[in-house]
Amino acid sequence: MIRYLNKKVADHEVCVILPSGYDQTKKYRTIYMHDGGKTAMQAVNYIDHLILSGQIEPLIVIGIAPIHRNDDYTPWAAPSLAPQGTDFGGQAHAYLHTVVTEIKPYIDAHYATNPEPSHTAISGCSLGGLVSIFASYYHPEVFHQYISLSPSFWYEDVLRYLQGEKIERQGKSYSKPPVNRQNHQLYLYVGELEGIYKETAQKHMVDYTKKAHLEFIKEGYLESNLLFELNPEGTHDDLFFSNYFIEALRRLFGING
Repeated sequence: MIRYLNKKVADHEVCVILPSGYDQTKKYRTIYMHDGGKTAMQAVNYIDHLILSGQIEPLIVIGIAPIHRNDDYTPWAAPSLAPQGTDFGGQAHAYLHTVVTEIKPYIDAHYATNPEPSHTAISGCSLGGLVSIFASYYHPEVFHQYISLSPSFWYEDVLRYLQGEKIERQGKSYSKPPVNRQNHQLYLYVGELEGIYKETAQKHMVDYTKKAHLEFIKEGYLESNLLFELNPEGTHDDLFFSNYFIEALRRLFGING
């Protein structure tokens, strides 16, 4: 039986999803998910099937709800894309610090996890996909697997940052740090219909994702560890996020039969 345990950790609502057959004496992989783990919850029975049928490694999902999504998942402040919308607060560094220094230690202390980076993943969609990429720069020693689905690379100055430019925003400087990618795995996905009807920066969704992928190649990921998939019919919808999240689990944590 799948178990859902709702906790409050460091002011965040956290849902811990334990797989069927969870055994406190074992050591499980963990995957930390933004937006409360919604993408996993939409397919939780199928994920459990993949585990029980021996197709993927058993894992614990930790869904972390944002406090202020537009703040938590953005690397620096930027104006809203909509005239009456909420501005972006640029608090990704603080949010990820909370995940690493408060939420992860709580999870490791209370559940049967393997706390090593080799068994610790982070995953998200859209802005959640963006902040997962920034986790790979801010905390590369904590997470070794990254799932970034339809990430918001259209976000102001993000592509320039990925291309190695120094970003100056609100009196602060941001530069991409060098990261040893030898042990990192990245699963990247975008649908090729994403943003095509937009008039805002989101219209660059596909083009900027492809350009970001080229930068990830330059960073030194092993060819087998950098997985990039596109869907010619893919739109920016949960339908595709869930399907490609499942594919990411197969590709990253699959058990060869």
